[in-house]
Amino acid sequence: MSQYEFSLRQEVLLEKGAAVLGDLFQYKRRQQIMEETHPIAVMYSLVWAAKQDILTAKTEAALEQIDGQFNLANRFLAGVEAGANA
Repeated sequence: MSQYEFSLRQEVLLEKGAAVLGDLFQYKRRQQIMEETHPIAVMYSLVWAAKQDILTAKTEAALEQIDGQFNLANRFLAGVEAGANA
């Protein structure tokens, strides 16, 4: 992967992370979640940290791990929302 492709991958992940954070934030707001120990708040903090790690990542593997964390957060939120709607 060239430096350009690596930087582009970082940009894409920054956008993906922002989208995940936005979805988690909206859910927290709709559900009026205030406590920091709530699973949604904890997931938000983990995604925030992963998003910060994007710019310090040095390898493709590190970016893949961050992408996996974003995918997990999306699946987690989808599961929580599905459970709330059941």
